Amino acid sequence: MKLKSLFLSLSLTVAAGGLYALCYPSIFGDGWLPLLFIALPFFLWRLEVAPNVKSTLLHILAYNLGLNLFGFYWIPHTLREFGQLPWIISVLLGLSFSLILQPHWWLYAVWKRWRPDFQWYSQKGILITAFVMTIMERYFPQQFPSYAGSPWLNMAPYLGLAPILGVVAFSFMTYWVSLETFTQLALKKFRPQVWIALVAFVALNAISPLKDTLSDKTLPVRIVQANIGNFLKVSSEKGDENSYQSINKKYLDLSTVQNGFKPELIVWPETAYPNAFVGERTRLDFIFLDIMNITKAEMLIGGYDQDPTKSPFDFMETVFNSSVLMSDNKFKVAYHKNILIPFGETLPFGPFNRQIVSIVPAVSLFARGEGIPLMETRKGYRFVTPICYEILESNFMRGLLNQWKGTHFIVNHSNDSWYGDTSEPYQHLFLSKWRALEFQLPIVRSTNTGITSVIFPDGSESKRLEIGTEGTLDVNVPMGTGQSTLYQEYGVFPVVGIFLVLMLVTWFIERRKN
Repeated sequence: MKLKSLFLSLSLTVAAGGLYALCYPSIFGDGWLPLLFIALPFFLWRLEVAPNVKSTLLHILAYNLGLNLFGFYWIPHTLREFGQLPWIISVLLGLSFSLILQPHWWLYAVWKRWRPDFQWYSQKGILITAFVMTIMERYFPQQFPSYAGSPWLNMAPYLGLAPILGVVAFSFMTYWVSLETFTQLALKKFRPQVWIALVAFVALNAISPLKDTLSDKTLPVRIVQANIGNFLKVSSEKGDENSYQSINKKYLDLSTVQNGFKPELIVWPETAYPNAFVGERTRLDFIFLDIMNITKAEMLIGGYDQDPTKSPFDFMETVFNSSVLMSDNKFKVAYHKNILIPFGETLPFGPFNRQIVSIVPAVSLFARGEGIPLMETRKGYRFVTPICYEILESNFMRGLLNQWKGTHFIVNHSNDSWYGDTSEPYQHLFLSKWRALEFQLPIVRSTNTGITSVIFPDGSESKRLEIGTEGTLDVNVPMGTGQSTLYQEYGVFPVVGIFLVLMLVTWFIERRKN
């Protein structure tokens, strides 16, 4: 009977993980915010009533399994495409990712075991638990960073608090409401404070909707989506001349298309150019000289930048995944990707890495970038260039923007081709939009196979280049004002202040009752 009860309980927790996944874009739609307040309260209830650590860990695994099956179902496809692995091995490895999806829950299980002895179901206990969950989620590294507050994006542009408090405040409110929901049901006791706070929170967002806070200055940008297949791309990087020429011709034709639009900046996606640059020593290839001479534009491309102190024949951790700015027929500056994706761009096995790469040749061993160079157009517009999933790391983006004050826009190079026509590109785009809201800056999103678009600070988009299409997107991108948002300046600290105020108010109310 106990085994049957445990199986039923874990099955319901798997279902809760699946419902949570449907709050984000998936094969079933664009995401539904209300599901968040069904899935998360149930899961948190199972965690809090779990009788021991073993039961807690089993429910975390079950929840992550549901999230994996419904939200990250594309992982086996990626493993087959990327590693050329057999189908059954890809599926088994894909299921194993349930162990590392949203890893902060495992840390929460440890905290639950050793936390101070307080009544977690009291109003003060719930506030503390919600705050701890928010901080754990915020600072514990995730492979595909997402936060409990992210589904609130579906309310855009009615998210006026986003530039002030960031997505972290929406996570805190989500945890608080979810914990109170199941607690009040369990205790059969209505506690109005959280519902008053929720109504006030929604109202404050709604009465100050995000607006066009951009300046009247624009930058004509041409974004190229060449839709290069993975194997053609890898073949060109290995030195196949036919593949190299085929890719170059496609990028040349798309970059110089004559349609009456006069770009001042041409943007290519992540690792678009197969040959490696060597920093300021670089002599530009004829393709770049031809494009800049024809269009008179600057170019910003995703490519490889070789450490000039290392052998040009050694691509093992001597090459950076880079964003390279070229201007006036010269190499100007390069940003080197700081956050590398484990098992895709870096490996943790030290001297065994060369052997692993010989078996799975699609794995790249990039050097980790350091420092943030100043990126600036001829007209003095400043920008940062996070590569791929770096844009999902809100703390990291704050660091990029605060390094050089007065940023006018963001460029996000990406290559989602490994994921195929799945929900991953839509999820990646969905989560990226939070950075436009938090920092009130336009994001030029350049991808190899889609989705390419410009994201505006109210959460809206320009016209898109969809998945699997080839073409160019020409947009007069309105520039940001160069002013920092409150969230950019202070990060999580305003939310800490709100938590302390709520704790003080709760303490005062309880004291008056007593």
